Amino acid sequence: MTPLFSARLLPAAPARGLTLRAAAAAAAVALLASACTTSRAPDATPADTATRNVIAQPLAARANGIAVRPGDGARIVTDDRNNALLVAADQASPRTLASVPAVAGQANSLSQPVFAAPGVLLVSRFGFGTAGTVFVVDQGQAAPLAGLAPQRRRLGLASLGAGRALSSWFVKDGAAPITGGVSLVTYDTATHAASERDLVVGLAKPVGVAVSGDTVFVSDQSRGAILRYSLNALLAASAPANGGPVFASVDGPDLLAADAHGALYTKCRAHGVCRIAPDGTLTQLAGDFEDARGVAIDETRHRLYVVDRARSSNAPSLIRTIDLDGAHP
Repeated sequence: MTPLFSARLLPAAPARGLTLRAAAAAAAVALLASACTTSRAPDATPADTATRNVIAQPLAARANGIAVRPGDGARIVTDDRNNALLVAADQASPRTLASVPAVAGQANSLSQPVFAAPGVLLVSRFGFGTAGTVFVVDQGQAAPLAGLAPQRRRLGLASLGAGRALSSWFVKDGAAPITGGVSLVTYDTATHAASERDLVVGLAKPVGVAVSGDTVFVSDQSRGAILRYSLNALLAASAPANGGPVFASVDGPDLLAADAHGALYTKCRAHGVCRIAPDGTLTQLAGDFEDARGVAIDETRHRLYVVDRARSSNAPSLIRTIDLDGAHP
């Protein structure tokens, strides 16, 4: 069985009496010979806006991070079941874009993919304290950047153009408190030699990182906060920022995406996905996710893609789509 997207699109409104995941799983039985059900109730948020889900794609993969390819809007998804990156466009047969070398005796742990240049991706590997790194994926080949600290458990990535990226990470050393931060990763596009300089330290568990103009946003999951910084100020400082100003309080944020309006999108609460307006106002867009993970914006098509990762390792994940038309004031 090929671990790829179903090309069939499902409507947002499932059959009466079924959750969206159950309806998608019913399609997955026929298309992928697997199923996924859930008995939990969605988060109760009557004051929030209505869910804008327009499609749900069953994915026979252990999905985590997601990116949108400029131009055709194809989705790039990290798959921890096969330690690979998958690519699929609407109505097209998906395929494996690249396989990433596994770490012996360690679970697969790919996180955020981002485009560094047309056709060139970066993807972070969590690494569980021994193998954290960033890979360059070019022409179907994945090569690790050399020179990064492997004890750093890496999650979020934000490209600053070819040769530079922001990487969020944390270190867990026995019973010592977890500490994390964000570093500037500078790398040679030909040799893949890399170095990193800490821009932010003193965080608990930074997960997502996103850049909008001169603003850097970081989700500190343990604190339930989104922090905000000036990118130019961080780059010009002689020492890393310690902690940072809270832009918004969010229960359980994860990976981040920022749109052209300066709004952020991330997991919120146990089963939700939220939009954070430029003034910090929080609005839940959907509250019936099993486990929201990666988020990515398709600005051209006004869509938000969200990975809904099944709790069961044998069940298919979903790629949920939220229509962003009308989501902005």
